[in-house]
Amino acid sequence: MTTPVVPPAAAAAPPAAAVGVPPFDQVGVAVTPGQDLVVRLPGIVLVVAVQATSPAPAPVRSSGLGGWGVEPATPAAATPTGDRRLGELVGLCRRVSAAGRRAPGRRLHEELRAWLPTATDVPSFAVASATEEGLALALLGDGVAEVPELGLKLTGAQGQEPLPDGRPYLDRLVDWPPAALRLSAGATGDMAAHPLADLEAGVVPGAAAVLSPAPVPAAPAAPAPPVSGGTMIAQLPPIPLASRVTTPPVPPPVPPPVPAPAPPVPPPPAHDHAPHDHAHDHGAHEGHGDHDGHEHGAHAAPEPPAPPQPVAPPVQLPPPARSVSFLAPPAADEVEPPREPLPIVTDEQPPAALAQEEGDTRPKVKGILCKNGHLNDPRVLFCAQCGIRTTQQTAVFVEGVRPPLGLLVFDNGATVTLDADYLLGREPETDERVRSGAHRPLLVVDQTGGVSRHHAEIRLEGWDVVLTDIGSANGTLFARRGELAWTSLIPGQPVQLTPGMTVRMGGRQFAFESPHGGY
Repeated sequence: MTTPVVPPAAAAAPPAAAVGVPPFDQVGVAVTPGQDLVVRLPGIVLVVAVQATSPAPAPVRSSGLGGWGVEPATPAAATPTGDRRLGELVGLCRRVSAAGRRAPGRRLHEELRAWLPTATDVPSFAVASATEEGLALALLGDGVAEVPELGLKLTGAQGQEPLPDGRPYLDRLVDWPPAALRLSAGATGDMAAHPLADLEAGVVPGAAAVLSPAPVPAAPAAPAPPVSGGTMIAQLPPIPLASRVTTPPVPPPVPPPVPAPAPPVPPPPAHDHAPHDHAHDHGAHEGHGDHDGHEHGAHAAPEPPAPPQPVAPPVQLPPPARSVSFLAPPAADEVEPPREPLPIVTDEQPPAALAQEEGDTRPKVKGILCKNGHLNDPRVLFCAQCGIRTTQQTAVFVEGVRPPLGLLVFDNGATVTLDADYLLGREPETDERVRSGAHRPLLVVDQTGGVSRHHAEIRLEGWDVVLTDIGSANGTLFARRGELAWTSLIPGQPVQLTPGMTVRMGGRQFAFESPHGGY
């Protein structure tokens, strides 16, 4: 099974919010000692003043319990009195944070603007919440937001529109500061926050909350050009040259070497025995190899040349076809026997999409046919294939093979046809649903590391396409056509994809387009 690969997008493809904004919930929050309240919720950090305290209780005399001392116990410190407005403020922040948005800053501003004019005696507070572009700050009364290392400071008195009761109020969108951000509600803490203190979630007493700077994700590098192959690969991440493996080109066939001709053998030197007076007998020296300084082996006859290799006979080509006259009757041996006539069909045949073939396991759906026999979603008015109106035919439901329900268009131009269920993630092939064949793997490469191994799944249910977050670490965001803010997808709760909807996973995003469905 081949795995479609959705590679990282180009550097200019992600929106501005995806580059230069650290994840809010991964920022450390240290709390300085104090009597106010510090509240941390997903996407929100609130510091609110505690206005009054109840008197300290009187010391209690020891009851003499075994093992305990007999001296009076130390009196408990004064406890804060219940404040209805403080509880309403914390509840408002909880409600906005629980709405499922990863960047609730703009919505929190709208909720505060609607609630504050109707409430009186609201304690001073300073709240920072995440937006897609940076931070949203809201300061009431003595609330202060400052970056001491850079000399930056905002107070409620800098607001343009005070509340009806005359108290100063400021709400503003700002960029993430590259240094620690300190939020307080007017208390002046004498002690700095402990270096090991880190409030991950909850409500604790404290004079101020210090948001430590977070590393900003770098812009993704330019991807390599697309690589062709059997797998659907649009683009792959760049590979270092040292670790790049290439297939060497196949060299052309080398003809066998032609043997060099043997060097000619020089003729043996002539021996003239007449002028020499040999005092020895040749027969007496039989078996000796030397005669007058010459070796007898040198006088051996040369080897005969090798016989020539047999030459293959030429290939006999078939004779050219003779011309045939279409007017003359064919020969008797060329006349074909008569065939049986084809059956006469009297019933109207179903279109090809509705033909039931044996062993066809493709999913079936019920729809309506246009006059050209194309199966369509009953909720559409025009055929998705030929474009004619489906109301020209009587709307009778018929069952047929389900066509592809749309396309996923990624931020780098890669497209995936939705003709089956898909599992999206960094390592989708390791999921049991992919191993069993229930889903197809869709590999999404994200250089920011925001895509989980098994991030989300896309299922085709009838004529609808639904998206479900399957427990990803960084969540899945979506925005319908025309919406200006992202909505967080609740894990395990499916949402129907509609044409024009944009989905974001980590640093990647894709859009859903489809001609089907009654949208």
